[in-house]
Amino acid sequence: MKKQLVFVYGTLRKEGSNAHYLQNATYIEHRCYAEGQLYDTGCGYPALVLEKNKWVTGELYEVTTEELKRLDELEDFVENRADNLYDRIVVKIKTSVGDIEAIMYVMNAITNDFISIEDNDWIKYLHR
Repeated sequence: MKKQLVFVYGTLRKEGSNAHYLQNATYIEHRCYAEGQLYDTGCGYPALVLEKNKWVTGELYEVTTEELKRLDELEDFVENRADNLYDRIVVKIKTSVGDIEAIMYVMNAITNDFISIEDNDWIKYLHR
């Protein structure tokens, strides 16, 4: 069974409301970082938009193909569909052992009512 690395930054993190999706995945690293800017969508989940020289805090997991399919369903991602809310891309993640490539879900577009999360850390933002 093929396994892939996934960087999660919002509700899929250990303290997040959707952490149960990754309960059987291999937890690789607690604090790692991807380039981008986080926004509060106002819908109970964040949006990450690619942005250079800003770092989003997240976690790294190794998932099976089946687990990745469940994540795609959660994120309403369908490969080659034009109107996905999130795109699934491969990015470089900064970890304690160096840069590693991993899958990450990024928002296609932000709206004016999204609120920029200054610390770029969804869990910290929820506990403020």
